[in-house]
Amino acid sequence: MASFLRTSDGLKLTLESPNWKLERGKNYPVRMKAGPASWNTDVAAENNSVSVAISDKKFIEGLRAANVFVVEGAGATIRIPLDQSRAALERLEKCLTKNSRSVETNPFVAPTR
Repeated sequence: MASFLRTSDGLKLTLESPNWKLERGKNYPVRMKAGPASWNTDVAAENNSVSVAISDKKFIEGLRAANVFVVEGAGATIRIPLDQSRAALERLEKCLTKNSRSVETNPFVAPTR
């Protein structure tokens, strides 16, 4: 399973498989490709998942335009189809923009009239 989380700095990618037996706390080198954009980085491991913050704006733009996202590790290559990724990432951006505005009212109390 692959999931993206929008953060204030960019995106966080998490890849997960019940079949993986990884060393928790270890970093693994990978090469990521999205269309013509590529990026070499290390991913942080848990027992059966890895995660990495993606703050490179050019690579994020590559994700928006690509049809396939490829993660190459020492032991395997993972291909992730990016159907509708442009629309999904745009929705994430709009949601972050909308919800990051400072609200000085308590959302759990009805406004006074």
